[in-house]
Amino acid sequence: MAPSIAIAAPSSATWKSSKKLGVAAAPAAESVTAQAEALRRRNAELELELAALRAELEAARLRAEAAEEAEERLCAQLGEAECEAVELARELVAARGAAAYGR
Repeated sequence: MAPSIAIAAPSSATWKSSKKLGVAAAPAAESVTAQAEALRRRNAELELELAALRAELEAARLRAEAAEEAEERLCAQLGEAECEAVELARELVAARGAAAYGR
């Protein structure tokens, strides 16, 4: 079992001595509210930034998808061109062979 941690509540004497030393006392309700509002504003800013990043990511995904499709089309065209080149080379070899025998 994990050891428990005890936190002692400060006594009024501690609060009085902290005021004398210039140590900040417990935050007032107004400052907590101000902090909460600041956090809400920052959260809203971060949500807008996140939405912009998601839109940018989606645009990049669409560009990558289009590039992949273009690559597939080019590979198919290259395959057809190579096939045609092989056929032409065979025809040329056959024509040269026929010309050599026809002399």
